[in-house]
Order: sequence, then C-alpha cells, then structure tokens
Amino acid sequence: MINKKLQDELVELDESPALESRSVMSERAVQGIPLAIEAVIGRARLTVSQISKLHPDDTIHLDRNFGEPVELKVNGMVIGRGEIVYDESSNAVGIKIIETTPIARR
Repeated sequence: MINKKLQDELVELDESPALESRSVMSERAVQGIPLAIEAVIGRARLTVSQISKLHPDDTIHLDRNFGEPVELKVNGMVIGRGEIVYDESSNAVGIKIIETTPIARR
C-alpha cells in the first residue's frame, strides 16, 4: 500500500504544469524520428524451387494489375495508398498519395 505522503506527491506531480510541458516536448521529439516507408506494388508466391530457377529477364507475375494503387506501409502497417509517378526532370520514381488510412483504423 502506498503511504499518504508519497500519494500526495504523486497527485502534485500529475497536476504540475511542468508535466504538461514535458509531454509537449516529448511529442516534438517523437515527431523527428525517421521512419522508412515501403511502397508495395504487389506480391507473388513462389516455391523455393521456382525461385532457384530464376534468371535475368524472367518475369514474376504479381497479384495486382498495372495502374492499381500501391500500398504504403510503415513498420508493416498500411498507412495509405498511392499511385506510381515518374519525374522525367530528375529521372526518379515516386508515389503520389491518393488515400491515407485514419489512425483509428491502423
């Protein structure tokens, strides 16, 4: 059982404005953490035997059709969908966001 003095100190700590500012500071610190985003264009199932027989110029057929949205994932969790875009000026491929998943559904 917690003693009365310790309990009073904990209540004071909970009501302290410093705790609120620490929470805001912690939130800001978290906002700077880098995350890797995956763009999943499709999936295929192959046996070990099939994979061991792959050669350059072979084609692996995916479970999606060309032009369908790709899944955007962070830590394996779908956060949205997008479409593949190409920037000719920088010779780069990117993803245009077309939908984000609400946090509650993640």
